[in-house]
Amino acid sequence: MRGNVMSNNASVFLSFGDIRNALIVKCVISFGTPITCFRFSLNTRFIIDSIKADTDTEWKVMKEWQPEWQSKSKEFVVSVTNPMHELTIEYQYHGQISGWCNVIEEKRIALSVYSAWSIFETSVPVNYIFKIENMDNYFVVNARYDDIEKLWVYGETDHDEGNIIALKEGQYHLASTGNFFFYYMNENEKDYANYYITSYNAIMEYLTSIFGKRSIHKMSIVSLGREDGGGAYFRKELMVIDKIDVSEDKEQIRQSVIGLLGHELGHNWFMGADTSTWEDWLNETCAEWAALLYIHSLNDKVFFENRLSTANENYMDTPMIKSSDGTRPSDGVHTRGVMMFYEIYLQYGMETIITILKIFIDMKEKNTKSFLSELKMKIGIEIPEKIEKALTIKNYTGLFV
Repeated sequence: MRGNVMSNNASVFLSFGDIRNALIVKCVISFGTPITCFRFSLNTRFIIDSIKADTDTEWKVMKEWQPEWQSKSKEFVVSVTNPMHELTIEYQYHGQISGWCNVIEEKRIALSVYSAWSIFETSVPVNYIFKIENMDNYFVVNARYDDIEKLWVYGETDHDEGNIIALKEGQYHLASTGNFFFYYMNENEKDYANYYITSYNAIMEYLTSIFGKRSIHKMSIVSLGREDGGGAYFRKELMVIDKIDVSEDKEQIRQSVIGLLGHELGHNWFMGADTSTWEDWLNETCAEWAALLYIHSLNDKVFFENRLSTANENYMDTPMIKSSDGTRPSDGVHTRGVMMFYEIYLQYGMETIITILKIFIDMKEKNTKSFLSELKMKIGIEIPEKIEKALTIKNYTGLFV
């Protein structure tokens, strides 16, 4: 909890140099309870300038490792003789930062946790507040400008740690309605912006009517307009898209927007399973079926089948959902569960799918074992037994007949 006197709180000061090609960071951590050892990880390409505490300090690199989602990193350990109350870590990086949805340019700056630019995997929990300096002519999404300190403050409303988006004034466009904001760099994305505006409200209203309310104070989507890349990610109140294909016709735009929004907004209800293991199939399958459920409500059979087509064409070539060592398969969690649920839909109908999705939402412990147990208690053993079988077989066709 933020503000707890016993918590460990970090102020992360960052700036980008005079020509926006250098990332300079100073992380000051105050420990609620003094400690003698602190471990953390950081992108291998960052240069540590100094690590200091309020007592004599020693630090070293323990290992180099590859996180599941983030850039290659090093683990550091800081040791002190007397317990430290405060620790300061200063580091920097020059050049284009690597990682999903990351870019540092004059007109746009995007840092995501995928680049491992901010310390992570800390040995004790840390609450972060980010303070972005020397950015008076930029707008920082979901941040507050402090007129006294003359900097942007990010993280006060419990946003995901380390996702910083700064857009230069005069270089971006904004479309908004109510508590929904769509920022885009390429003026050719105006049609997309309009579809996002109308689709967001419709999808949220529909999903809320089915699954209940979710507390979303506001929702910001940022299209970075990059020439390369094609990724996207969703965190609380923030969605970032690398690139939008502006060559699509209006129907393709409509389907792309609704499909992406439906899935990513679906994660407001469908999340909580471990994303670093095969259990992530629960999050991704249920979120995609939130999108398919909305599309189904439009009575547009062609759109519904189009949305399923990629999973249908590819799932047979993906690894089984349940890996032998518990790791997360490369592709299966995004396609196999979707097609498994499609077979359930064909045999039992959409109301059964809705029931299954609601059961997942109500679960306290989000894992497959608990999911199957809940299904057996609430809808009988037939479907969950076949779901369990589907976790380790290749072809789902006719499985639920």
